[in-house]
Amino acid sequence: MEEAQISKIMGMVDHTLLKPYASEKEIKKLIDEANQLKTYSVCINPLFARSARRYITNKGYGLKITAVVDFPFGAFSTKGRAKMLKSLVNDIDEADFVVQIGYVKSNKYKLVKKDIDQLTDIAHENGKVIKFIVEDGYTTKEEKQKLYEIVCSSKADFIKTSTGFAELEYTNSIGNKTTVAAAENVKMMSDTIRRLNSNIGIKAAGGIHSYQQIMELFEASGKEMNPKQFRLGMSSTKKIYEEMQKIN
Repeated sequence: MEEAQISKIMGMVDHTLLKPYASEKEIKKLIDEANQLKTYSVCINPLFARSARRYITNKGYGLKITAVVDFPFGAFSTKGRAKMLKSLVNDIDEADFVVQIGYVKSNKYKLVKKDIDQLTDIAHENGKVIKFIVEDGYTTKEEKQKLYEIVCSSKADFIKTSTGFAELEYTNSIGNKTTVAAAENVKMMSDTIRRLNSNIGIKAAGGIHSYQQIMELFEASGKEMNPKQFRLGMSSTKKIYEEMQKIN
């Protein structure tokens, strides 16, 4: 594969390390690797956002910092989530929030919408990009349709597929085959975006381990190869980079 095409793909990647036992040393290694691979950002837990900012600045890297917030459950109140976001604005460029899953499962969509709108306003007032993780494994098709419509009709910057931490047992119990990014869900997002005449981006994340998966997800999105429109959340970035280098 041509280096220009590889660079385009890498330029849409949020290189990710979200394991709760990841050390500061491992986060620095992630940052060095992301710089080497020329990814768009690093996606990390908020604990190391400040030290990551310091490290990136000292190294002179051009990387963005994405922090996941209220992750992986989406279990805090809007008031608590707003406080978290405000505490991070000096150290991050982007925030990936899990939607309040408990409200979705309780059919309290007005509260979900209120939360998304409030957090989006805070993010944008501070010049930050905000993404909402809809955790596809935890929702039925009907719930997806309602939730996608709320997120895609908001002023949020991206709708994101999953955390990668969903429980497979529950996922299977409601008829979903996978806990991670699936092309059929991305296609549903794309259809919703088109129907609403929205310009929201799509972030596919969770369980992406091959170039073939990347292309299936990208094609389902109906988006351009532009990090403002399509993003990939991956921890297997180096492995996929090396795979792409071997493709004729």
